[in-house]
Amino acid sequence: MGNDGGSIPRRIELVKEKPKDVKLNPELERAAAWLHCALSKLPLELPVVSCGLGKLYNQDAIIEYLLDPKVYGDGDKICSHIKTLKDTVKLNLTPNPAYNEKESNADSTTMGNLERNAKSKFICPISMKEMNGKHRFVYLDTCGCVFAEQALKEIPSKECVTCGKPFDNSNIIVINPTKEELDGMRKVMEEKRAKAKADRKSKKAEDKKNGVVSSEKKRKRSNSPDKSVKKTSSIQSSAAAAVMDKVAQELAEKNKKNPLSSVVKSIYGDKNKKETGNYLTKGTFNRY
Repeated sequence: MGNDGGSIPRRIELVKEKPKDVKLNPELERAAAWLHCALSKLPLELPVVSCGLGKLYNQDAIIEYLLDPKVYGDGDKICSHIKTLKDTVKLNLTPNPAYNEKESNADSTTMGNLERNAKSKFICPISMKEMNGKHRFVYLDTCGCVFAEQALKEIPSKECVTCGKPFDNSNIIVINPTKEELDGMRKVMEEKRAKAKADRKSKKAEDKKNGVVSSEKKRKRSNSPDKSVKKTSSIQSSAAAAVMDKVAQELAEKNKKNPLSSVVKSIYGDKNKKETGNYLTKGTFNRY
C-alpha cells in the first residue's frame, strides 16, 4: 500500500503505535452506578434491593434474572453471587422532595444530561444529602435503612434511627464501594453465608433431638387435604346432582304440557320415515 506513485501513505499506516488507554468519564460512571440498576441498566425504581457487595438493583430485574438467568446477557458477571431473593436486602429509601420526575424525563432526552448534576430520587433522612455518588452511603442489612456514612458515624446509638432495630458494625454495608473495598466485602459476605448455613444445620439437629416439629413440616401438614373437607365436597356434589335431577324433571313435565306447534314440527323431519332416492335425486325441496 503506497509508495507506488499513486498514493501517499500516512504515518499511522506505516508505524504501529502503542494503543492509548480509553479513559471513561467519571461522571458517567457515577451516574450509572447510583441512578441506574446494575443489572438492567434502567433507572432505579422502588422497590430497590442491594446485595452483600453494595450494588443497587431493581427488585423486578432480580426476579427476572432468578427466573431466567439468560434474560440479561451479562447477568452471570454482575450478580452471579445472587442465588435467591434472600441474598438481597430490600432498601428503605427516603424520597427526595426536590426531585421532579417531569423535569428529569425532559432532561433525559437531551444529549449529555448525565454530565450535569442529575437529581437523585433518594436522600439521607438525617443529613438530607442526595444519594447521587458524591457522598458515601451505607445501609443496614438488619432492616435495609439507608443513610449517609458520615451522618451514621456521628450518631453514637447502635439502634437504627428510622426503625429502631439494633445493629453493630458488621451490619453496615457500603453502597457502591471502591475496587479495594470490594474484595474485603466479598470475603465478609461468604463468611456470613457459611455461618448462617452452619447455624441452620445446628438448629435443625437440635430441633430433631428435642422432637420439635419444624415450620416447613407444619406448613406441609396444613396444606395436606383433610378428610372432613372430602366429606363436605361429596355432600355438596350429591346435593347438586339432586337439584339437577329435579330441574330436568320439571323441564320434561313442562314440555309435555306445552307440546310443539305444527309449524315447529314441520321444520324437523320424521326419523321413522324411510328415505327414497339417492344423493343425486335429493334436492332442496324434496329432501324431506
